[in-house]
Amino acid sequence: MNEKTAQELRLDKPTRREMSRNKDAVALAVVLYDLAWLLPRTIGQDAARAQPLPASELEIMRLVARRPGLRVNEVSAALGLQSTNVSTAISSLVARGLLERQADARDARAARLVPTASALEHRDERERSWGEATQATLDGLPEETRGILLAAIPALRDLADQLAISAD
Repeated sequence: MNEKTAQELRLDKPTRREMSRNKDAVALAVVLYDLAWLLPRTIGQDAARAQPLPASELEIMRLVARRPGLRVNEVSAALGLQSTNVSTAISSLVARGLLERQADARDARAARLVPTASALEHRDERERSWGEATQATLDGLPEETRGILLAAIPALRDLADQLAISAD
């Protein structure tokens, strides 16, 4: 290896600070992923029993509640699901009275999806259930840890908003 190539390789190596930041980002990503996996399997259980929805339908409902007016193909793309599966799930949600198809003002052949009042009530009930279960879990943690977690809510919301922008 010539001297210039070795020098270039050293310049490409991350600094200790960059490596530390990356390790922190990796640790945060792993914890968030673990929580995303655990939450529906733990605190989400009571709400799921009260209002059973397949996971794909729940994902669609949460997306459309957050971004009303999407088309089926936009839902499919946003969730990374096959359009036929999304279409079937949406038909089920429409039949349950949780979604409505509204005519697209710019394209009469297309429909926009909007949550019904019933869907928003279901979402609110589910989130209240999550809150109760989360409170019970928080009560089992030391007070200092609870305070740190609760103080992090605005930062985590900012992170969620940033990730939502990236997903669009």
